[in-house]
Amino acid sequence: MNDPVIDNYHTFSFSQRYRIFNPLTLVFRDSGLEQEYQANVAINIARQVRIALALAFVLYLNFAFLDYLLVPEKMWELWCVRALTCSLIALLFISTFQTFFQRIHQQLVFISSMVAAGGIFAMLLITHNQYNHYYYAGINLCITWTLFIVGLRFINALRTVVLIVAIYNCIAFFKALPFTDIVSNNFFLLSNAIIGIFAGYTIEQHSRWQFFQSLVIKNNSSKLHRAMIAASLDAVITIDESGSVIEFSEAAEQMFGYSRADALGQSIGELIVPEALRAHHESGFRRYSEKGEPRVLGQRLELQAKRKDNSEFPVELTLRQVDLIGRRLVTAYIRDLTAQRSAEQEIVRQREKLQRNEKLAAMGTLLAGISHELNNPLAIVVGQAQLLQETEQDARVLKRADKIRHAAERCATIINTFLAMARNQPPQCKPVNINQLVQHVLELLEPELRDQHIELQLQLENNLPDVAADADQVHQVISNLIINAQQAMQDSPQKILRIESTLDETALNDSHIVLRIQDSGPGITPEVQARIFEPFFTTKAPGKGTGLGLAVCGGIIEAHGGRLELEQHSGSGACFCISLPLRAA
Repeated sequence: MNDPVIDNYHTFSFSQRYRIFNPLTLVFRDSGLEQEYQANVAINIARQVRIALALAFVLYLNFAFLDYLLVPEKMWELWCVRALTCSLIALLFISTFQTFFQRIHQQLVFISSMVAAGGIFAMLLITHNQYNHYYYAGINLCITWTLFIVGLRFINALRTVVLIVAIYNCIAFFKALPFTDIVSNNFFLLSNAIIGIFAGYTIEQHSRWQFFQSLVIKNNSSKLHRAMIAASLDAVITIDESGSVIEFSEAAEQMFGYSRADALGQSIGELIVPEALRAHHESGFRRYSEKGEPRVLGQRLELQAKRKDNSEFPVELTLRQVDLIGRRLVTAYIRDLTAQRSAEQEIVRQREKLQRNEKLAAMGTLLAGISHELNNPLAIVVGQAQLLQETEQDARVLKRADKIRHAAERCATIINTFLAMARNQPPQCKPVNINQLVQHVLELLEPELRDQHIELQLQLENNLPDVAADADQVHQVISNLIINAQQAMQDSPQKILRIESTLDETALNDSHIVLRIQDSGPGITPEVQARIFEPFFTTKAPGKGTGLGLAVCGGIIEAHGGRLELEQHSGSGACFCISLPLRAA
């Protein structure tokens, strides 16, 4: 609790304790403190009251033997009084187990004192005066019992003792006891009462001071704890045995999007545990609650958590058990790993990019040497094709010679492209129509597609704007992707090659031409997908692939400011997506 009296405790010493509670009644001057003290007394008094009532019950029964020895002629009347008194004490004993006892414990304790004294008063009225002094001792026992044992507050005990002494004097005068006996008895009664009152006063004063000190220590500890929690960058959440939130730090508010007021009392599972993990969480928490099996306490766990908007994010979780009197709480320390995961992914991406660049550099050196060696035989092929065109008259031979010359020139262009890549030369961008480029590639590859019985499905959007691109380089990319698709479908029962072009205008200031090339082959496994653009990586048999095709294609498209991606789609096969910006890169 936050109370100015407690917060300013350092200004008080024990000698100044009367600034905290009334010196006569011992009631705390602050009503909130008094209510909390009474609540604390109510929690702890039941056991004490039961012991006191049990003691009174035993004493009443034991002294029944005294009735038989001293006043046998009144024995049955006295035993009836004892039976009635013991019955009332038994009822009061049973009431200490009821829920209402804590609420009215002082009233019930007062009644028990008056019941115990009332039985003695009844026996004093029944017996003759010459035997009164034997039962008079019972009054002294009741006073001692009231002041020390039964658990009455000091001010209530004082009133009860005064009432008991007053009733005894009324009975003494009513029975016309000798005046000297009355004075003598009052002397002993009042002496017993004064000693008991002083002792009771001192005991309750010390009890109240200790209670106040414990509240101060608890308050200061709580303030320090709250300050430490508020300064923590990690979210701190405390839950009780039922899994309900009883503490929700400021960092938790920022991390999960709930206010502290909204979170308190809510189930932790419904609050921050994703739906997919909730059943596992509930079974584990139920096992912990029922059997106390702390399988995850003290361990560092990495898992998914849920924000208020149902978005999931990675967290690191550590659980600690807190044992309080009658309660077992669990405190969770939660750290958001989103930034850490992003950094790790960026490191991995940069490492992969560096490895890829190193391989591309090695590939460039290799290609430079190979290109130089290939130029000479390609020049011979081009020359021989031209000679055939000049010397032959057969139209079929001329057509074949023309195709040979175009293919050889295409090879020379590819070699020049390789050389440009090796020298890191940028693409020579000019307006290019993607649909026409696709048609040119298909004209070259159509015989092979037809021989393999591949069904071609073209869905090219009409009137697409031109893109700024190097036609030869993009031609090489499209050709490579179609050849890959053709090879992937060699053993497929159904061979379908689908090529689709569209205009993507979703970006505000950067529209793209999108070209998708999809086959009906076996597809690409997740393990391979992560490496398909890695230079020199291939799944083809030795001698059938170098692992350079997709790496080169990816580099070409990136140089144009676009993207080459393996696109997820429904159905079998693989779908590669080329995205080229309309503006120049």
